[in-house]
Amino acid sequence: MVRCYRLHPAGQDPRLLLEEEHQHTEPWGGAEDGERCDKCRGGGRTRFECWSCLLTGTSHSCPSCRGRVRYESKCPVCRGTGEVDGQPRHGLTAFPTAEALYRYRLASESSLVGTLVELEAEPADDVDFDADQGAILVIPTAIQSTRTIEPDALDTIRSLSETASER
Repeated sequence: MVRCYRLHPAGQDPRLLLEEEHQHTEPWGGAEDGERCDKCRGGGRTRFECWSCLLTGTSHSCPSCRGRVRYESKCPVCRGTGEVDGQPRHGLTAFPTAEALYRYRLASESSLVGTLVELEAEPADDVDFDADQGAILVIPTAIQSTRTIEPDALDTIRSLSETASER
């Protein structure tokens, strides 16, 4: 069992995350299934960085990296084949820490409007498309808490991200 965080759209009931029909993940735009993988440039391997550990301190119990923080491994998009495996995966994208989720959303220039949901979850049997950025794929079992995104926290995350990138 892991505790993790994800952003849920404003105005939608977060309890939907507990229903199996809502527990799947698909890649965001980009290449189609079977095309050359952009993430690893067709090489099958890519660099991983766990932003949960980079921003909040290394943890050997981290469900994303197990304390490795920065390392190279099989590409999560193509699964090492060099060709995109864009089929939906069973589970939801989440992050071990809210800080890593914020950093991910800021880096991808995604909206930070919504509800921050803290989940209790089981690790999924698959890998998240953005595992190289510290994302984990989970099957939610309970909602621990919800809160709106705090605008003041975003400046802190930007600053922490810049500091962590320099390490």
